[in-house]
Amino acid sequence: MVGSLYVHVPFCAHKCVYCAFYSEASNGEIIQRYVQALLHELELIAADAQPRTIFFGGGTPSLLNLRQWEQILQTMHRLKLAGAEEWTVECNPATVSLDKARLLRDHGVNRISMGVQSLSEPLLERLGRIHSREMVFKSFDILRAAGFDNINLDLMFAIPGQTLEVWRETLLEAIALGSEHLSSYEVIYEDDTPLYAQLQAGEFDVDEELSCVMFDELITQTARAGFHQYEIANFARHQPATKNNPPNSTTNILPPLNIPDSALRTPHSAITPPSP
Repeated sequence: MVGSLYVHVPFCAHKCVYCAFYSEASNGEIIQRYVQALLHELELIAADAQPRTIFFGGGTPSLLNLRQWEQILQTMHRLKLAGAEEWTVECNPATVSLDKARLLRDHGVNRISMGVQSLSEPLLERLGRIHSREMVFKSFDILRAAGFDNINLDLMFAIPGQTLEVWRETLLEAIALGSEHLSSYEVIYEDDTPLYAQLQAGEFDVDEELSCVMFDELITQTARAGFHQYEIANFARHQPATKNNPPNSTTNILPPLNIPDSALRTPHSAITPPSP
């Protein structure tokens, strides 16, 4: 019996320069085909799934429109897949609306992970993000208004051109928002990404010493704000760590199940459990 369910939504309005995850440019017809394939996949796995945790990642799941989310959520309720203890949906601040947030919350989604990455406008542009810093604050308020009391913010550090002072400002502003969880990652230069090509072309250098200092700043500021670091990049405040990646994630959890983005390309794609 499957205890954790991951659904990959492989669409983005714009591909960020650092991202190596599989995603497609948003296209109405292709997205609708994906939704129909996903509904079929859910039917296939329903009998063997009692998910304690559900995670919709991407890509940009919040890019789906209200009607598409209604189809997915109604199907999951009909198949009795919607009663998870923790149900997370990843959001981009540029694609959060009150109607969409309320729809998700009303159907059992109880956690949002929002990809902030930076609160510096020049660095957001440098990364190819489609949102602005003001969208972050607005979207956070919208999520609170919709009833979400468990929000994660994703941040990145050691971004090319980022100084320690700019990182500290972003970190302190993000902490001040009052989210229940923070995830913070050092930039990774993945093959076949524009950022990696820029590094190889000598457009900037990697300062490993500065990266270490930024990580130390992360540890200091999160501890000062009452966060508990339970993994290298994950920090929880006021409540236990996310159930999607608890500290001892290899114990007492039923096997996870991935609904792959191959659903986009084949009408009867297999559901493939991840390797142990």
